[in-house]
Amino acid sequence: MKLGPRHPIVVLAQRFERFFGANAYAHLCVTDAMAADLQRSWGIRRPSCDKLWGQLVVLHDKAPRHFRRLGVEEIHQLWKRLLSDSQLEPLRQLSAGNESLLTCRSSDGTIEMRKYRPMLIVSSTSWTADEDFSILLSALKLYDVKAASRNACSGDCVTLPPLAVLITGKGPLREHYEQEISQMELQQVRIATAWLSAEDYPLLLGSADLGVSMHTSSSGLDLPMKVVDMLGCGTPVCAFRFSW
Repeated sequence: MKLGPRHPIVVLAQRFERFFGANAYAHLCVTDAMAADLQRSWGIRRPSCDKLWGQLVVLHDKAPRHFRRLGVEEIHQLWKRLLSDSQLEPLRQLSAGNESLLTCRSSDGTIEMRKYRPMLIVSSTSWTADEDFSILLSALKLYDVKAASRNACSGDCVTLPPLAVLITGKGPLREHYEQEISQMELQQVRIATAWLSAEDYPLLLGSADLGVSMHTSSSGLDLPMKVVDMLGCGTPVCAFRFSW
């Protein structure tokens, strides 16, 4: 908060919330961690069978139905279309001559996942100071060095797949990070930043191998909706620790 925790307006607002909040009929939370904080810090209790007043209820967020895992044919059609977008030019280099990034057409005409395809990592952001993408970029540099070393090994080494990283969103720090990305010298990792339509976003999540959330919460009690959306698509998520 810009005013600081001791500012008269902040103190007054906190007292207002404590008094009226404690006397509310019901308290709805989106995480168990938020409910536990209300119990611990505000003295609000879980409902008992003989007392409904002041009940504390947890209603976990859930992704809409159109956030789902895509089938192979759907992934093929999606990335066949997305690769024509100039924003995704860096990822086109990983298509290896195929019409789609992750799939290919077999000799009998059926669509299947490519055998030596890149792993698709997706992150969405509003490009603000709440999300420190330098952490992700540093991790990608480390992976690139490790993958290049493994793939150049002449012995019995387990190779690492290339990474196709797509970061979606708009915001004030986008240009700053795009400049940093442009200066990175990577061999096994390709990074693209883009703004996708609301229709393509859930499809993108449904085709990804891994979702990444760099969001940090000032309270640590809320779960970012981007994480909920990714999980709704059956996509594993790497994120800062949150209590569900």
